[in-house]
Amino acid sequence: MAKKVMTEDDEMKATGWGIAGFILVAVLAIITLIGGIVITPAGYVNVVLQFGKVVRVAPEGFSVKMPLIESVVTMSLQTQLYQESASAASKDLQDVNTVVAINYKVDPPYVGELYRTLGVNYIDKIAAPAVQEVVKEITARYNAEDMILRRADVKNDITNSLSQRLRERGIITETVNITDFKFSPVFTTAIESKVSAVQAVLEAQNKLERIKVEAQQAQAQAVGEANAAIARAEGQVKAIEILKSALTPEYLQYIYIDKLAKDAKVIVVPAGMPLTLSGY
Repeated sequence: MAKKVMTEDDEMKATGWGIAGFILVAVLAIITLIGGIVITPAGYVNVVLQFGKVVRVAPEGFSVKMPLIESVVTMSLQTQLYQESASAASKDLQDVNTVVAINYKVDPPYVGELYRTLGVNYIDKIAAPAVQEVVKEITARYNAEDMILRRADVKNDITNSLSQRLRERGIITETVNITDFKFSPVFTTAIESKVSAVQAVLEAQNKLERIKVEAQQAQAQAVGEANAAIARAEGQVKAIEILKSALTPEYLQYIYIDKLAKDAKVIVVPAGMPLTLSGY
């Protein structure tokens, strides 16, 4: 059998295919290498899965994984907001509707377990039923009117109970806000009427107190004026008594003579009036 001799063209084709194969392998190697690099942004972690199974959690920054075998799911560690509407009945069987707003974040050691048991949408699966149960439990302890007057107590009770439930699953509750309490229109109207009635009573009481004060002031003024009049009258009486005691016959005679003109030649003295002209 004759041996085939490679021509120059055949050698060039073989060389070309070899280079192409090498380039392809290099590209695949680079792609594979790049696929093994994991960059986790700040405030997040990457849950590393090996054929769908959680094997570890990659922290923020640079890390590696096994190409084609491992994959990652990014989970946030930052504070997030969750809101849920809830309906319940108060102790006096009034319908109560409220909105609960939760600022929460994941405790890092629980990230893998949260994803394994609940997935990425873990907060909807945990918080929604927890809010409903807690709101029903707490509102049943209060009458509807007390929920309005003791809003801070209701909020604290809901916050403490809800925080405890979420903490058991690795979720840290930072703040809980009760954005609103809404009651039935009939109850709301009744509360408004009661408030108006209380305000009317307070206004009437204030008016009565004002009248009493004014009356007391008027009475005090009248008593003062009366006492002043009595004092003036007593003063006048005392003045008259003093004057009477001072008007002796001799003093009256002195006044009479003193009033006479200096050049009087004739003096008419009433009958029976004693007259002493000393040095006149």
